Amino acid sequence: MVAAHATADELALLDWNESPIGPPELAVKRVMDAASRIHRYPRGLMEEVTERAAAHFDVASDQVLLTAGVDEAIDIVLSLAARGWGVSPGFDGYEDRVRANGKTFHPISLGPDWQPSEPPDPSLGAGDIVFLAQPANPTGNLLSTSWLGAVRAAAAHVFIDETYQEFSSRPSVLRQGLPPGLLVYRSFSKAAGLAGIRLGCLIADADTIARLAPLRRFMPIDAVSLAAGVGLLEEPEFLDRLVRHVRAARTALVFGLRGSGLFDEVRDTEANFVLARPRVHVASALADRLAQDQVRIKDCAVLGLPGWLRISTGSEEDQARLFASLGRVTVTSPPAPRAGNHPTATPEEGSL
Repeated sequence: MVAAHATADELALLDWNESPIGPPELAVKRVMDAASRIHRYPRGLMEEVTERAAAHFDVASDQVLLTAGVDEAIDIVLSLAARGWGVSPGFDGYEDRVRANGKTFHPISLGPDWQPSEPPDPSLGAGDIVFLAQPANPTGNLLSTSWLGAVRAAAAHVFIDETYQEFSSRPSVLRQGLPPGLLVYRSFSKAAGLAGIRLGCLIADADTIARLAPLRRFMPIDAVSLAAGVGLLEEPEFLDRLVRHVRAARTALVFGLRGSGLFDEVRDTEANFVLARPRVHVASALADRLAQDQVRIKDCAVLGLPGWLRISTGSEEDQARLFASLGRVTVTSPPAPRAGNHPTATPEEGSL
């Protein structure tokens, strides 16, 4: 007998930071129109999307390299360096791709405030590339500008992943120009509402792009993804609408989580998610209730933040469903400490 699985429509999917308002309508139309032509190679579409993306990001077309998501971008830029670096906790995809390419990965530890110590590691230098998401994942914060400047001065190359940039209060690093050694990645997965396709932009100075372009596979991006990209870039108002929704939903999410009484700490972010640390004595009941109600959120233990949950901003319906589940959590009183004892929670306690 085949086990029944809940469909996406039956779940409240607040775990992978996807668009809470669906995809861009013109992207969907473009994909549907392209369906009758998938027996053809996407002639001219790479060039069209490149030019449209360059105009959107206000750079020259010879400074843009389309890639099949961030993984391909990382694989390509690793040809420029012997070693990779990245913050920990941080996006695990950087370390995975560095090691998959047979190179050494050096973690940069973050402190309790989720900021690295200053100055950067003195061994950082020529032959190194540093991968940094801004805003970061899973912490959702911004690294200090002084530390970023010191890293850019020390490392041969710095890869700034701006997947969550549209939700941030800090302007894009692209506003500062594209000096040699700086590589910027912009995604169509989050603020563009196209997580189901593999398409992104690697942006750098023209000489670096010319050096990297031959490393791509032949026709690296499929016709469907390119068609969706054209539709998105024809509909810039979709990005504005999605960003407005996320920022409002993020405020409401923080307010609701703090008001639930189930969390020791709730952190607002610069991304499209919120972080929350459950009280130790309710963590198990909370996990059980969310599972029963088919509300999915992300346990950050696998991302290097044990004890924390990452909760995506959702639709009004999904957030209402989340809050209803929180209201049904049965809270038991924490055990009374023994006389003379002052128990403290370890970072692992409260992990779901």
